[in-house]
Amino acid sequence: MQNIRPLYDSIRDVCNFDMMFIDDSSPDGTAEQIQKLVQKDPGVYLLRREAKDGLGQAYKEAYQKVLESGCWDRIFMMDADLSHQPLHLERIDRALDDHTFIVGSRYLKGVSVLNWSILRLNLSYSANSYIRLMTGMPFSDSTSGFRGFRSEVLPILLSSGIKSSGYAFLVETLYDVWKKGTDIGEVPIIFVERERGDSKVSMRVFFESFFTPLRLRINSLFHQ
Repeated sequence: MQNIRPLYDSIRDVCNFDMMFIDDSSPDGTAEQIQKLVQKDPGVYLLRREAKDGLGQAYKEAYQKVLESGCWDRIFMMDADLSHQPLHLERIDRALDDHTFIVGSRYLKGVSVLNWSILRLNLSYSANSYIRLMTGMPFSDSTSGFRGFRSEVLPILLSSGIKSSGYAFLVETLYDVWKKGTDIGEVPIIFVERERGDSKVSMRVFFESFFTPLRLRINSLFHQ
């Protein structure tokens, strides 16, 4: 809840893009804070979901809403915990002039992560190396959730048989879009560890993140 207003202000400082916040019925009053912004700013929307059933399902519902509206030709994804810096939105937007899908990468030019422990940094970097090995994707940061894409990608995202519901959803959607021949680029971003709130990664999400690249590799071997 405490991140909503600072995030809104920092986005408005750099651009006038419309914003859609997704809230899974958080008990901390997040939706109420967003609703205040909705009443003040016609460019703010709230997608309030009744159940918390994973990152993947939340994004799928948002994709469907955006597709049905037909209002936007470019869509940007970012976390609401201030770890994704809105100042990079314009860079991603410019890159979409030349590409259909853009990933904001923490590892495109060395390592651009602030306030992580060496252990966590090594885990994230190694995970991306593992993903490249298993899937064949050439991207430096397949687990980044800071992305932008043109609206023509939405039907691909919604028609694919994505099975992941946690953070592996990011890997699987990128893989699916890549396999469809979408023109994908990367731009460097600086990732800043959140100052407020806690990251909640269950063992189920951890194992799903580990086995998803392996499952994608096996499926590709049987469907060549």
